[in-house]
Amino acid sequence: MSKEDCAFCNRTKFEERIIAEIDNFYVVASLGQITEGGYTLLIPKEHTPCMAALDASRAKSAISIAIKIRNAVSKEFRFNPFKKYPVTMFEHGVVGQSVKHAHLHFLPAVLDITPKVLTDFTGCEVNEITNYLFLRDIYESRQEPYLFWTALNGKGMICWNPPAPLQYLRTVAAEILGYPERANWRSMDPELDKQFWQKTIARLKPYF
Repeated sequence: MSKEDCAFCNRTKFEERIIAEIDNFYVVASLGQITEGGYTLLIPKEHTPCMAALDASRAKSAISIAIKIRNAVSKEFRFNPFKKYPVTMFEHGVVGQSVKHAHLHFLPAVLDITPKVLTDFTGCEVNEITNYLFLRDIYESRQEPYLFWTALNGKGMICWNPPAPLQYLRTVAAEILGYPERANWRSMDPELDKQFWQKTIARLKPYF
């Protein structure tokens, strides 16, 4: 996909779903809201293949904004109030992307994704990371596709070079939550989805 064809390089494609613009990033209510609101994306304005490919300055900015998003989503859409880490983050790093432009997902749900990934991609290397900048450093040398997600303990997990299908982590999340019909954002009921993403915008905008 060229920059000219990229949906995330064309602001008009998602302008009505923008929650905030911070530095060189958009905070956007996702299409295909798996939960009943709260599902949010962090998207760099500059065309970038994955979040780990950001330069050092933008990566630090992304981490700062991600913390704000996580905290806001946690406060407004805390579906698991007794869990320490009520927001699951994930990314398709140049594999499984339906839009081939970096975007980090924030889903207000506690999901145990790791067992599914380990079962589906038994031959792939899986690492735990404690800092997203560490992922950037590894990616800079490896230049391999990856899946990123947060585990139940809040730490980041990386699966390197998996043969993941499109929207793999979305599909896993939707199945765990009991909404498999919401896995594919392209085929979700558009009216229901609009209700959810409008709620997301209304409740999260005050935080930014």
